[in-house]
Amino acid sequence: MAILYGLLSEKDLYASRVTESGVMVRDVVESIRMSVAEHNRGLNALLGLFARRTTDFKTRFTTPAAARLQPLDSSGRALPIKPSGVYDVSNPLQMAGLSWGHDYVTGVKMTVGEAANYTMTLLDGDTRWMRDHLLAALFVDGSWTFTDPLHGTLTVKGLASGDTDTYNVLSGADTGATDDHVKGAGSITASVFTDIRDELKEHPENSGEVVVLVPTASRATVEGLTGFYERTDANLLLGTGSTRLVGNLDVAVPGEVFGYIEGCWVVEWRSMPANYLIGVTTGGEKVLSLREDPEAQLRGFHEVARRDDHPWYERQYLRRAGFGAWNRVGAIVYKTDNATYAVPTGYSSPMP
Repeated sequence: MAILYGLLSEKDLYASRVTESGVMVRDVVESIRMSVAEHNRGLNALLGLFARRTTDFKTRFTTPAAARLQPLDSSGRALPIKPSGVYDVSNPLQMAGLSWGHDYVTGVKMTVGEAANYTMTLLDGDTRWMRDHLLAALFVDGSWTFTDPLHGTLTVKGLASGDTDTYNVLSGADTGATDDHVKGAGSITASVFTDIRDELKEHPENSGEVVVLVPTASRATVEGLTGFYERTDANLLLGTGSTRLVGNLDVAVPGEVFGYIEGCWVVEWRSMPANYLIGVTTGGEKVLSLREDPEAQLRGFHEVARRDDHPWYERQYLRRAGFGAWNRVGAIVYKTDNATYAVPTGYSSPMP
């Protein structure tokens, strides 16, 4: 649907408005503020699966060293050791906003319902911006550069992509190794889920359950795979003659949990681009950093200014945030219609 820019006028109000209610826009300002605050709390719960918050523009990710006890005699003293898994990451900080406005007569005639409708449009705009930038940070193949006005050029990395950074594994290896967590497959098979599980579980940074986010167009394909178990409908009592899924995923996810396969919970996320899967763990180090300003008043999505220039009235809302990789092996993305990975259309970095 196209977005129309400009100030509201009488013709933009609903024909069925209740003008005799006498409700003015200024009477619902506090309700709008509370709606925005609740929106920020809800978005925080969603981000909890993917991102840690930080104000750092650049930092260093470290993992425990692969170590064994050193042999000693009665006069021996062990040599000091230090972590071996180290790589640098940077985080962008971008700014975006929306506004809405009206003339004096429109403000007098506007109802609570109409003001709420425009408020929800603003909140939806923020949700979409944050979601799209989060997804773009996961879909990056390699790295990209961001020009920070205070700190110069920053190299913002995506998931592990076969570059020179090394990562520890739990297989008994004594040294870190490079890895690739952006992959391609010609189709969705059970082995893709096995690979996602194994790739995530092999790293000590990750823990908890494995969750795979699936686009709506791929749900039926996943449900048809051998080894898929449908999530039990709480309203139905099933017979005992077949294997059933009885566990639950007790974390907030952006979508609907619909089953389990190869040690992975599968979630339909309608906002996912077609022909892609994202695997992530529910515990351990978060895969992304969400960078925000050090100043509390610049964090979150909020009203930053009002313009009362009779007969025109305007409210401005702002978001300052940016996503970059933190735990580069904390997630894995799959392109499922081609053996060669490519970033999905519309998710190239940097996103506007």
